[in-house]
Order: sequence, then structure tokens, then C-alpha cells
Amino acid sequence: MRRVLLVALLLAGRAAEAAPAVPGTRVASHDDLLQRRAIRGQTLFARESDELRAVRRFEEEQLYPALGRRAPLEVDLVPPPAYAPLALPDLPVRWDPRTVRFVDYYVTDRRGRAVMTAWLKAQGRYRELIEEALRRHHLPHALLYVAMIESGYDPLDRSFAGASGLWQFMPEAARIYGLRVDHWVDERNDPEKATEAQMRYLDDLQARFGSWHLALAAFNAGYGAALAAAAKYNTNDYWELCRHEDGLPWETVLYVPKILAAAVVGDNRATLGFGEITPEPPFAYDAVTVQASVTLDEAARAAGVPADKLAPLNPELRQGRTPPGEPWTLKLPVGSGARFLARVNALTAEREPLATYTVQQGDRVETLARRHQVSPARLRRDNGLRDAGELRPGMVVLVPRGAVPPLRKPGKAERPAPEGEGGDAPTIVPVPDRDAAVDGRKRLLYRVAPGDGVADVARHFQVAEDDLVRWNRLDPRARLCAGLILQVWVEPALDVAPDQVAILDPERLPGLRVVGTGSEEHLDFVEARRGRKRVTVAVRAGDTLKRVGLRHGLTEGDMERINRRPRSAALRPGELLTVYVPMAAEERAAVERRYRRHEGPRPLVDPGKAPLDDGPVAPAPVPAEDPAFALERAVVPAGPAVVVPA
Repeated sequence: MRRVLLVALLLAGRAAEAAPAVPGTRVASHDDLLQRRAIRGQTLFARESDELRAVRRFEEEQLYPALGRRAPLEVDLVPPPAYAPLALPDLPVRWDPRTVRFVDYYVTDRRGRAVMTAWLKAQGRYRELIEEALRRHHLPHALLYVAMIESGYDPLDRSFAGASGLWQFMPEAARIYGLRVDHWVDERNDPEKATEAQMRYLDDLQARFGSWHLALAAFNAGYGAALAAAAKYNTNDYWELCRHEDGLPWETVLYVPKILAAAVVGDNRATLGFGEITPEPPFAYDAVTVQASVTLDEAARAAGVPADKLAPLNPELRQGRTPPGEPWTLKLPVGSGARFLARVNALTAEREPLATYTVQQGDRVETLARRHQVSPARLRRDNGLRDAGELRPGMVVLVPRGAVPPLRKPGKAERPAPEGEGGDAPTIVPVPDRDAAVDGRKRLLYRVAPGDGVADVARHFQVAEDDLVRWNRLDPRARLCAGLILQVWVEPALDVAPDQVAILDPERLPGLRVVGTGSEEHLDFVEARRGRKRVTVAVRAGDTLKRVGLRHGLTEGDMERINRRPRSAALRPGELLTVYVPMAAEERAAVERRYRRHEGPRPLVDPGKAPLDDGPVAPAPVPAEDPAFALERAVVPAGPAVVVPA
């Protein structure tokens, strides 16, 4: 179902396809979309057929200019003379001008006939399945054409809003009606299960509204939107609501006429010139049950059929394999089931044995790969992980058998250091208040994993979301960035095993140090890891940020960012600025030792001495990174430095 909340986006996208490119711009490629997906952390792909795109273009070019947003008052119950001999479907047909225009488009327009021809061919694949479900639920036969308008009978059709499948279920509605939607399986794309759910959904809407016209409008716009429109204009007549400003969305105004027109044509295909169409063969298969996860390629080899024959039969399998850790009914081409069962065990025995692992709070691909002795690339490939945010607590993933960690809590000697935290290298964690405490609670430091949200972390540690936000100065409306380290005050009785959750444990990290965000010790240590030290210099007469920066190998932008002032600001002689200068290897080692011993920071300027005169600084090459400083960059956010006070 095309969700109307994004119809403007869809219309803009279609117009962009038809319009010539604006000079200096280019059409987004598939790689661009992949990059956008990585930035957004969620999918934005749509998969719309050529036929649905053609109908949408017809609506934009012909219906909107011709009919506008207000339909004529007269709605004729009698068909035009040209269509008077036609048999009518078992949904009440109102010959609204939009209904007539859609019938004309499907029958007399060259492009419209091509669309209807393709749809009637595709309908053959699922017609028997849908008709049987309609009979069983005592629903009108003409509802068969809802799937035609929603998806063109393509179970993989997907809208920009995230609706998917033959019936274009949104994820929330799909789950309400018993469909599974997760990393491995999307039953919205399963023709049988989605059709069964759709029957219950349409029956519920008709029970609520009593009119199939208004029920279908509610299916398209959402039942809340239909109820609001009915209350606003004090009517339960779909056609009356279509006449008024802010009654129903424009897409919904077209939705019911489009279905009625399709049903009129479909029920009169021979009369209207579609009688010679050969429909696709009905959806049929051999069902086999597999106990272990198998890929569609493996299943095809075992069944002795081409690999591309299995995906259309199993469109609900999102990663090209059956879900791990559970038996699964796999659909195979008719006649191949027996051969598959005879060969599948031998085929799967040839590959490396795989086990299942349930993802814990804080797990990341890299930590799982190291724990299970497999490369991150292999772990991603086996589990269809394209984005780090897809790894969520409770998800079952495949790992090499034999590398599964023991269930018991390991002793100190067995505990591996988390990724990027090796040996006794110092780890510095900036927090808003280093000395903060909460009565009766203990502080834990938790590293955010991809996909974590404030609610997820708060729920896992049994704390209030508002408290978590306050303790870490978070924006509750923003997403958490992977790698952030949050301080959480938990009840002492809460058992959190560091080997199961990404806790920074002082027992494993003797160099762990909590510092105040933006404090002297924080900034001193961060810059030392980058091979630089922070130095206060005095401004000379005639100096600008650019000139001071050049003397120390910094750009004007660097100086602007470090000192938090615009590059156009006038400088006064004697004014103090902060610069970053290269640090020798022995100085870096001294900083490391100092923080490992938890000593306080040294002053940038020795007590009793004036700031450094901004004379030439001997250029020293930045030394190669010391292994002791090769820590994970996400531990300390690389934010702007603060001004050193005079």
C-alpha cells in the first residue's frame, strides 16, 4: 500500500525522472543510494515496477490537471453508454469521473493497455491463491484487484515509506496481523502468509466502516485519517469526503476509483480486448522442511534446479538463506523436493559447520568476529550484514561451530580485552562530571554498539531514560553514535558480565581513567595521542589567526576551531592563544606514564613563567604512532579544543 505520508516525495521523484537534469547535477546512482543508506543508518530503497510508475505518471499528467482536487457533485450510478453492456464486479461501482478516466486509460490508452496487459499476466501467478482466501473469508471477489493496484502482483514491491509485498503492508501493521519482519525473514513478501493477514485486515476495516469504499480508503490512508475526515465533514460517504478540502489525501481520492476501474476491466477482459492474454502459471511448489540454515544456492544444488528458480518461490527470505536456529519450510520447484531431501545432508556436510549465537547488548561485528575466530568480512557475508546497525540484541547469527565461547563466566586470566583495548595501555573516558556519584548505586561504563538507542541502553541496565540522558548530557531526540562511552549508575545487585556486555572493566583495563570532558587532562591526553602538545602563545603586534597558525604549521581554520573565534576577529598584542605543536616521542611516553599512574596533568605554562613568546618553533616531525596509543578512536570524541585561560 502506498503510504500517503510520502506521496509528495514519490511524486517529486517521478517528476525528476521525466525532467531534464539541472545543469551541474547528476542522477543518483545505486552507489549513491548505498552511501545514503550508510549515512541514514536505515533503508531508503524503493522497488516500484514500470507499470506502477506509468500509472502514477498518468495520474500526475492527466487526472490532476483535468479534475483538480474537487470532484463534480454528480456521481453517476449508471455506466456511460460505451460501458453499459459490461458485467459489474461485486463491489459497488460508482461512475465517478475518475473511475471513468481510469477505465478509459486501461482500455483505450496505448500505455494503459500495456500496463493492464502486464498486470493480467502477472495476476495468473497468484489469482487462485487470493481467490481461495477471499472465498474462505467470505469477502468480495473484486478485492483481488487491490493487490493489482498495490504492487502489480509483485511480492518484492517496496515503497519509499517502507511498505512491502503483494499487499504493501507497513511493518507495524504486518506485526499486528501476525507477520514476522526481522533481519532474516519478511513475511510481508510471503504471498500466502501476507494474503491471509490481508484478509483479516480488510475484514476488520469493513467491520469498522461498513462501506467498502470507505474501508479501502482507510486501508490506503490509514483508518485514523479516514475517521478524522469523516468527523470533520460529518459524513460517512467516501465520495463526499473526496470533494472537500483537507478531506482525504489526493492519493486516496484516486485509490478507490483505480481499484473499481481495474475490477471492471478484469471482470470483462474478453469484451474489452484482453481475452488473448496468457497468464503466468499459478504459484506452486514442493514444500520441504530444513532443520539447519541453508542458502538458496545450496538448496538449488541439492534440488538440481537453477539457483534463480528459488528466490521467486521464497521472497520472504531476506538474506538468501533460511533463518538460523530454527526449522524452516523451504519452497522448491514442483518435482524437486524428493531429490533435495536425498542430497541436502551430504551437501551441507561439505561446508564448514556453523553454529548459532544470540547477540547480546553491546555486541559488535568486530568483537563477535574475534570471539568466534572468524574475519569480520566472513561474519558479515554469512549473515547478510550490510550495515553495522543491523546487529541487534536478541538477533540470532551464524558463527563457525567450535568457536562458540563457554557459557560460564571466564576468570580474569581468560578475559580477552575488548577490541582496541590491549594490555595495560591507558584508556581515557571523558564524562561531564568526573567526580559525580549517585547514592546507593555503582557506576558502569558502557560502549554504545551500532543500532543502540537511549531506550535500549536504559532498559538493559534498568535505569530511567531521563537519568541516562542527564548523566551523559545527551540529546534524547538524537541517535546514539556507535563507540560513545556512557556512564550508567546501576543498582549494586544488577549482574552485568563484562564478557557479555561491552563494559569497560577496570579489572581488565588497569590504565582506565575517567576525566572531565574538555578538562586540561582530557585535552592534554587527546592531543598527545595525536603526537601534539597544547601550548599557550602570546600575540604579537599585527598578528592574525592565519599568521599565528602559519608559524606553528596550522591552518587558519585550525586556529579558528581551536580558539573558538572567527578568523576575522582582531587580535590584541599580548593576548593568549592556544596552538598545537609536534611532540617528541619521549614526551608522549611521559604523558602515557603519567596517566597510567593517575597523576594529575602538568600545567601548560610552568608556574611563575610568562607565556611562550611566539617565536619560531623548531619543526619536529610527528613521530610514528606508538603502539601504546593505538587505541580505538571512538573512545575519545575528537571535538573542538577549548581555549586555554590566560
